[in-house]
Amino acid sequence: MSTALIATLRESIGYLRDDGYHQTARLIAVAADEIERLNRRVHALESGARPADPLYRATVSGNFSADPVGVDPRRHHGQQ
Repeated sequence: MSTALIATLRESIGYLRDDGYHQTARLIAVAADEIERLNRRVHALESGARPADPLYRATVSGNFSADPVGVDPRRHHGQQ
């Protein structure tokens, strides 16, 4: 299923660019890349392997300095 989705997303990129939707085409490419990355992570987790993903390593180790938004959830928990 996701392979067909990724293929469809990637096929639409050229059409979007041709019609002048360059930023939308870039976002579609990023979305397809992210879906592929997440699929690899799911497969690795299902097989028991530890993926080379900084956020995964941070979650397992408790070191949240790799958090993509730069916020340590333990430090800011409950603060608004």
